[in-house]
Amino acid sequence: MNLRKLLYFPTKEQQALLIVDVQEIMVRCDKIASSEYKDQKEARESHDSICPNCHTRKDGNNIVDKIRQVQGKGKVSGSFYLGFGSVVGNMEVDTGEVNHCNHCGNEWKKFKVKYISKTDIVRVALNYLGELYDNPERNKKFSWKTEAVQVFDGCYAESIIALVSKNSHYMHLITKKHLTVSRLRQNFKSVFDG
Repeated sequence: MNLRKLLYFPTKEQQALLIVDVQEIMVRCDKIASSEYKDQKEARESHDSICPNCHTRKDGNNIVDKIRQVQGKGKVSGSFYLGFGSVVGNMEVDTGEVNHCNHCGNEWKKFKVKYISKTDIVRVALNYLGELYDNPERNKKFSWKTEAVQVFDGCYAESIIALVSKNSHYMHLITKKHLTVSRLRQNFKSVFDG
């Protein structure tokens, strides 16, 4: 075994390979994030353009946007002793956007699109990889986990370690425990080999 690999001390050429490899992983994650965002936009269009009550479609002015829904929270507390005391209260009121059907008068909440970034995807994939190492038999049943970790196919083990250390605050304890350099080098190629 070479000393650089043992001490994890890459040359400048190896560091450049790792940078390119991490960029490739992020490009793959960006494609997945874009696909997820597109799916959510389509779901929003479907949800917001058909009335769930009368099934009228959004044609012309059949369904319009309104700010109508009012949600409130309140709390009142107090204490009295021998006819003296105090009452304290607070209230919050929030309005939200709704879709309004002019045909039947029904109103329903607008679909909220949650933006998913490539960083979110890489964090999820790393956590799934840690879960697969923790219990391979149980987690192989979940096909979405094995599909998600395919963003690391053909990558260097050291690239994955770099991503784990960069996102360590978002990693599960299982992920931090199982995604070590020596463990990853068993299943992924190393930048120090050949």
